[in-house]
Amino acid sequence: MRTIRHPDLLRYLDGMETEGAIMFVTDPVEPLSDQLHQDPNPDLILWGLYKIANAIAFINNDCGMIHGNVRTSSIFTNRAGEWKLGGLELLSSLQDESPVILTFGGLMPDAQRYASPEIRKSGWTVIKNLPIAATDSYHLGCLIFEAYNRHFETPDQLDSRRGNIPSDIIDSYRSLLHGSPGARPDAHQFLDTGLRSKGFFTTDFIQVNLFLENISIKESVERDNFFRKLDQHINSFPSEFSKFKILPELVKAFEFGSGGAKALNAILKIGQLLPEDGFEADVVPPIVRMFASPDRAIRASLLENMPHFIDHVPKKTVTDQIFPNVATGFTDTVPMIREQTIKSILHLVPKLSDRIINYDLLKYLAKLQMDHEPGIRTNTTICLGKIAKSLTETVSNFIKLLSSKTDYFQTRKKVLIPAFTRGLRDGFHHARIAALMALAATVSFYDAQECTHRILPCVCQILIDSEKSVRTQAFKTLDVFVKQLQIYADAMPETAFQTPGPSSSPMSEKPAEDKEAAIVSMAGVFSGATKGLAGWAVSSLNARMSTPSGDIESATSQILRAENLDGTVSSLKSPANGG
Repeated sequence: MRTIRHPDLLRYLDGMETEGAIMFVTDPVEPLSDQLHQDPNPDLILWGLYKIANAIAFINNDCGMIHGNVRTSSIFTNRAGEWKLGGLELLSSLQDESPVILTFGGLMPDAQRYASPEIRKSGWTVIKNLPIAATDSYHLGCLIFEAYNRHFETPDQLDSRRGNIPSDIIDSYRSLLHGSPGARPDAHQFLDTGLRSKGFFTTDFIQVNLFLENISIKESVERDNFFRKLDQHINSFPSEFSKFKILPELVKAFEFGSGGAKALNAILKIGQLLPEDGFEADVVPPIVRMFASPDRAIRASLLENMPHFIDHVPKKTVTDQIFPNVATGFTDTVPMIREQTIKSILHLVPKLSDRIINYDLLKYLAKLQMDHEPGIRTNTTICLGKIAKSLTETVSNFIKLLSSKTDYFQTRKKVLIPAFTRGLRDGFHHARIAALMALAATVSFYDAQECTHRILPCVCQILIDSEKSVRTQAFKTLDVFVKQLQIYADAMPETAFQTPGPSSSPMSEKPAEDKEAAIVSMAGVFSGATKGLAGWAVSSLNARMSTPSGDIESATSQILRAENLDGTVSSLKSPANGG
């Protein structure tokens, strides 16, 4: 057992021998009988028979040896429910001077029940005159009966009772139990029969597993067809098998190149079956590592699927490992990568550090607002408007450190107002609409002076824009600001004139703290009055727009949801795989 190795044999890890016992350590397994008593999935039984036949073929044909003990008590199952052949007590080579099976074969428990007709007639020594595979082939037939009917009392029941054995395998089953040893097919022939067109081993379940085990040598077209097929059938597979067999194979294929970007969808689909700690242990690490891949198709797939896994990734991992690799997408030469990077930021922001949000991220977005792709400029404006709330919360943390509420507003003004007013001058009319929507959605972040002196003059200039959709949105945005300014103005005193006092002068101003209080008060008024505009979406501008004058859905009807970022403003071709 220590020297013979095969994927379908129970793996020996370590062992020791004492005067009273021989002990050895294997992979974690359970007896096959436990699975058979739980009414297992028919796919698992058929796949198990395939794996045991494969192990027997290896022993008989490749090693030139006889197992001699193939039965349910010699077979074990791993966490996935996959069968492993053990019970190597009688493993023998007939080339040896005294093969173990000739001496001890009859001493095994239930030896007579499993003995083939010729052994029952002439004893175990007859094996040396038989084809090397004859005994194991007979035992494989016994195993088929036990797998589908659980138990047999006497060898006669093998011939007289078919039980639950499927009709498509019955002929092969009977040939394995043939009375003449030379007429029995060996395990390799049994496998070939099952793998022929419409054979009993051509089920979707078995074909998926066989493909996965050899995916590294498959052609690209074959892999594409395979992943389409897998997506259709994965939900019908046993969940434990998917988690502990298919998922590790997919992760291997994804991480080492043979699976490519298409493997990620299947990985995440199966990953949903895992508990939280299982997902973090088995799925998150390879995904994090793949963010460093130079393959654009893989990077695009990771960005697109980010909503499905980012919640499981610790904040420190996002900040230290994921964001630095994602940030390279801001300057990628392929427009689709830049666009997907912008959209992914909405999912990353809650897990990014204050420094990254307020410095690194804003620096990248500022550059992208001047991108030569109009769709990217538009989505950048929308993204900036959406993360403004997170920016507010982040800057609030700095306020506690700085003890200055004025900085709270000044930081936002320096970022939002220049960005959105620049968008109002964009030559792409959807970018202008995005800027108008962003201003309306973030109205609570600006004080009255900024609204009247810096924002409204820019908005008023496009009230007579050449595009009707822009004009419509401009009037809506203007209305939002005017209504809030009206509320602010109504709260102001009727006159600024003050009766001169001993310590006052006509040129004196309100104390700085009073101004600050007014600013904070106005922000609160804006926040309540524009609550309905707080949600708007990348997807609202990502909808298809066929003509320059076509209508665009309103900010209030298309709400930006971090979990729904499917569309794009511009139609950008997917990049080819490559660095």
